Amino acid sequence: MNEISDTNIASISDEETVLILVKYEKSQDTMRNIIRQHLGEKVFSNIVAATIQAKSIGVIRYLNTINFVLNQVIKQNSIKGITILDMNRLRLALFEGIWQKIPFRDLISLIKTEEHLKVLAEALNFDLNTRVKSINYFGRTSLLYSHPSFLIETLSEKLGRNETIALLKKNNSPANIYLRINQLARKPDEILANLKEIGVTLEKDKDITFLFVIKEGLMEAVKSDFFRNGEIFIQDKASVFAVTTLDPKPGDIVLDACAAPGMKTQLMWELMKGKGHLIASDVSYNRLKSSQKRFQSIGVMNIDWINNDSSQTAILKANKILIDAPCSSTGILQSHPSYKWRLNKKWLFSIMTIQNKILEGIISRYSERSGTEIVYATCSVLPHEGENQIDSVLERYNIELLDGPKQGSIGYANYNCTQKVRRFFPHIHGTNGFFIAHFRIK
Repeated sequence: MNEISDTNIASISDEETVLILVKYEKSQDTMRNIIRQHLGEKVFSNIVAATIQAKSIGVIRYLNTINFVLNQVIKQNSIKGITILDMNRLRLALFEGIWQKIPFRDLISLIKTEEHLKVLAEALNFDLNTRVKSINYFGRTSLLYSHPSFLIETLSEKLGRNETIALLKKNNSPANIYLRINQLARKPDEILANLKEIGVTLEKDKDITFLFVIKEGLMEAVKSDFFRNGEIFIQDKASVFAVTTLDPKPGDIVLDACAAPGMKTQLMWELMKGKGHLIASDVSYNRLKSSQKRFQSIGVMNIDWINNDSSQTAILKANKILIDAPCSSTGILQSHPSYKWRLNKKWLFSIMTIQNKILEGIISRYSERSGTEIVYATCSVLPHEGENQIDSVLERYNIELLDGPKQGSIGYANYNCTQKVRRFFPHIHGTNGFFIAHFRIK
């Protein structure tokens, strides 16, 4: 590995970002995974790594808008044969010029031909608002706020157009990153003091005592021994609420039905104070083993890890169950914008089928175990994965809804479950978009 200096952060980060964008275009993987793999191939300082990440995520965040503008200009100039590498140079330069307000003179070094410089100059002066006026509302809004039109249409129906645009704008801004202190580790005050010494600035959350927003020093936190040793975790506030809603206690028998990567599993074990029986189940053997290995590395040994399809769960004695179901991830577009460009209706319906099978599989197998509490959660803002699923099982099974966390908003209107379930939104609660339903077997 070669050490890369900070002599020219802009130049180094531009070239590395272009390579990452090319990899993304050729891959079906998420941008976050591609960035992580790329940064692992060389040694970067924290500031260079953070800059590469911010640029890469930024381009993907506005990808449909960037592509629309560039394609319009390229078509007008009848330019053909632009390579993948040069197209991604243009994408990055346009992002930096429009959204990062970098002057044209500082973008020239990114572009390799006079013809492409002309494209960039015209793209930077492109009047998007005028050019999209003739497009229908959802197509126009998709280009102005860089989200898929079918997602905007669904959200507009449930939230209204103004609230939807507020959410889209928030999705296009940096997300709050939450740091959680492991309550089973050494004294939290000691950990906080040590984090401050290495440059991590935190703001205490108003609702959860062991949760903090990272204001500065994210890289320092995740590269620290505290993170490696499991004394701190990065976990969104809404995700924490899914666990605190279930309220696992010492002595409980708890099933985490879709456990990998294990963040909620660890928090449940923490709230149980390491006493009771916690079963972590997942259909993916590789993800489950990876989670188990991580837990063992931080000294957590007393959890049962079971490779099992939760739609046909073999665990039948739990008194509390968390179903953190596979989902569209439409609630985490702030931090993972690449998900929105891989989203389509066919995939959404396949995810909904999996969610329903897991829900019905667990409820039916526990139908004779009165009093069993279940939390169903998804990091999704779509009703298909939330209210629709809960109304469906309410109609067919003998269950009663319990109140969700008071900090959230009630569910979307006109569902039987609306008043009891809870939703979290980035633009309202400062969290990931999240759905939480809490119910009990009668």
